[in-house]
Amino acid sequence: MSNSKKHERTVLQMNLSGLIKLSNKYGKDPELVLGGGGNTSEKDEEVLYVKCSGTSLATIDENGFVPVSRTALDATLNKNYPTDDKGREAAFLADVMAARTMPGETRRPSVEALLHNLFPQRYVVHLHPALVNGLTCGKAGEAKLKELFGESVVWVPVTRPGYVLGKLCYDVLREYKNKTGKDVQLAFLENHGIFVAADTEEEIETLITKSMSLLQSVVTYVPNQEYSTAVAPDVIAQIKDKTGFSCIEFRTNPQILEYLKGVDAAADLLLPFTPDQIVYCGAYPTYIKCISELDSNLPDKILFVENMGIFALGQTEKGTNLAIEVFLNAVDIAVYAKNFGGVQPLAEDFIDFIATWEAESYRQKEAKKG
Repeated sequence: MSNSKKHERTVLQMNLSGLIKLSNKYGKDPELVLGGGGNTSEKDEEVLYVKCSGTSLATIDENGFVPVSRTALDATLNKNYPTDDKGREAAFLADVMAARTMPGETRRPSVEALLHNLFPQRYVVHLHPALVNGLTCGKAGEAKLKELFGESVVWVPVTRPGYVLGKLCYDVLREYKNKTGKDVQLAFLENHGIFVAADTEEEIETLITKSMSLLQSVVTYVPNQEYSTAVAPDVIAQIKDKTGFSCIEFRTNPQILEYLKGVDAAADLLLPFTPDQIVYCGAYPTYIKCISELDSNLPDKILFVENMGIFALGQTEKGTNLAIEVFLNAVDIAVYAKNFGGVQPLAEDFIDFIATWEAESYRQKEAKKG
């Protein structure tokens, strides 16, 4: 049987309704997913159906998943890629794109397709909840994870995303299987999020619910998610005039104002925690004492004004709304991280990698369409 005929049979046999149901359920929960964040997949022995890069889980249907050859993805783990970041990721991306099984396919698999393929279970759900990332971005996150979950989960240290992360996860999952005789179902990725794997929809839901409940049970510091958008019109006008940005979003509340009492108080928010934050908000917020300090060289999309609040700046309404949502999520992470030893931001070399990584630029572009 030819490869194309073989795949046609697989397509007809695999019903993605369960995957779509799971994706829509979690994609519509703002406590678990923001914007285009998170991804899901379903597999059989031959083919992995994984979310298209930049697609929203909240509205995804069967057209939002790309079929990819599992054999081809497995083969990438044994290839000798270039040692430089750009060369390695370009070669790896080319192999992932070539692994697509549908003739004439134009959709792009999630940047984490390889990670999804590593789990043998039928379903995989990858999410970035603020509560989870309070743990994964916490200085004592790994120790607290082991205290709470014991040997039932794995911790994956922060590393370059893309092929390097896939290779590391392969090693971590294989070590766990050799040690316990079991396949990993819960993987917590430092400064990134959680992977959940199971063979049924019900088990996925049980694992996510239990994980979130267990983390919630030890939380003392809880973010205030009620915000005011009230700001003087002349402040908005001055920001637009001084920076050239046409769209402005503003948020404040008592918790935010505690961070904005001075640069030292804002320290926990001045460095990014996760790749999503870099992609949608820029790497480094700008802190000023008053609007008169602004100039046209504002480097990124998030602006702190002392004793006032947080501004997101952009040229489109969708992009600006996404930036403020993701940054408020970062504030939530900072608050939750107080329960897990305080915040541990990303290292500068990692930040630079994400800021220039083609895969994340593509994801940002796709997420902002519409």
